[in-house]
Amino acid sequence: MRRADFIREMAGSLFHTVKSVYEPFIGEDMEKIEKAADRVMGITWYPVIKEGDGSDDLEMKYIVGNPVIVVRNGTNMLAYDGVCPVCSNIIIVTALYSRGKCLNCQKEYNFKTLSGELELKSYPIKKGDGTYFIGLQKEQKLGGSYA
Repeated sequence: MRRADFIREMAGSLFHTVKSVYEPFIGEDMEKIEKAADRVMGITWYPVIKEGDGSDDLEMKYIVGNPVIVVRNGTNMLAYDGVCPVCSNIIIVTALYSRGKCLNCQKEYNFKTLSGELELKSYPIKKGDGTYFIGLQKEQKLGGSYA
């Protein structure tokens, strides 16, 4: 083996060793940073669905009194606010046609094509330990009104 090849191999091996030693510490720090960011933004994570529980592709769930529409498109999981942004009524979900409709203002949203007249607020979702969690923000009172 030539000297240049030996030094190159040693540098790569040293980098790999340092990376494998510090990787667990960096992972723990990333979890702490995510928790701190959630705390600052006022996001609380609630369990929604366990993986492989056989639930429908489209369903309405109530999380801490808030209606949330949970949608599965293949392996992709989405969550939307279950309240109509136009008239503040609860959206009726039809799993057969993968649609949600407000019976008061007659606006619809198709969850298969992700299109429609309603502009629904989406919620963040993360997966951990075989369970999907939804992130809901706490209402913060600013100057006498809720923001």
